[in-house]
Amino acid sequence: MAFQKGNAPRYAKGFSEAAVYDIVSGDLLYWTNKLKTGNTSTSMNDGAIEAGVGNKLVMNIPDTIRLTGTFESADFSLEARGLQMGSTVHYNAKSMVREKITATGTTLVVTRTPVAAYGLASDKVENNIFPCYVGNDGVNYGVNAQGEVQGFTATEGQTYCVQYYTDILNAESLAIPANFSPTIGYMVVKTPIYSENGTSAKSSSLAGYLYGYYPRVQFIGGDAGINGSQTEASTTGLNFTALAYDDLTDDVCADCASEDSVYGYLTYVPCGDDTLSAIQALAIVGGIISIPVGAKPVNTPVYYYMINGDIVTPDYSDLTFTSSETSYATVGTNTGLITPVAAGTTVITATVTQKPTLTTQVTVNVTGG
Repeated sequence: MAFQKGNAPRYAKGFSEAAVYDIVSGDLLYWTNKLKTGNTSTSMNDGAIEAGVGNKLVMNIPDTIRLTGTFESADFSLEARGLQMGSTVHYNAKSMVREKITATGTTLVVTRTPVAAYGLASDKVENNIFPCYVGNDGVNYGVNAQGEVQGFTATEGQTYCVQYYTDILNAESLAIPANFSPTIGYMVVKTPIYSENGTSAKSSSLAGYLYGYYPRVQFIGGDAGINGSQTEASTTGLNFTALAYDDLTDDVCADCASEDSVYGYLTYVPCGDDTLSAIQALAIVGGIISIPVGAKPVNTPVYYYMINGDIVTPDYSDLTFTSSETSYATVGTNTGLITPVAAGTTVITATVTQKPTLTTQVTVNVTGG
């Protein structure tokens, strides 16, 4: 993906970040900084209306508008797989244990507390005897709550490989529901953007970051397992469909987007301190300001005019205000609040502190006396 502004090509490359938040609590559900590929794309079908002789095409009505996303993370994550199925990762999971045990007498005693395995039904479990195997003979000997292997006669001093199940505190467990409902969350994707220094994208430096904000994404079920080999690492997929979201009403709908609804936002934030480069001018809107003596202070209506035509309210702490005649009206140096003093006329000057060439003035008439 390339961004073009003037004669400075920009490229999206490198690893991106992604974060998914719970839309109710705001808790972080998942985070990664190893997104190696990814894309969001929009699509729309045209519903054709035909009429008349030969059923000629009358018009096409836009139908089934979608924004979908597909990202691939180089890291392994049960949390990300849980998003696809609406499932949550829990700790202290049941886990298979294989350990070497040297027999003391004819009885084998395991070192951890045995538990029933996930979904492994047995009459022995009902009697507080849990699944246990010795070697590879396939026989379920069972192990009791005290860790003693049942029904197996060991040879004194001989070492055996014993397999059973136990709860491990830091082991993670993710249940895959039979009727899973993929998570709906708030998603942010941060992608580094580079600016070309030479003749190719390889010769470039970091220029800024592109943020993708998606107020409501519904993940698409899938990617529950792993696909790895000795030479290829397993990756984690993040696949979702954005839901139409209305900020004003907090409405969410998969197929009923209105003119006020959005699927998401893209924000490009340049690096460095050149934050004023996008300002074209500083201006005060409304013409001459008239204030009667004794009135409450009024705000100086100053705005930034951006290079694309947007009008933006500035952070007043970034501006410096002065009054030419403080005997008629004063102004807060960094607040822009005009306080009438006496009948007369003064000129208020507003200047961008870090860029003095951006300045503007307004006449203030103080009336009464």
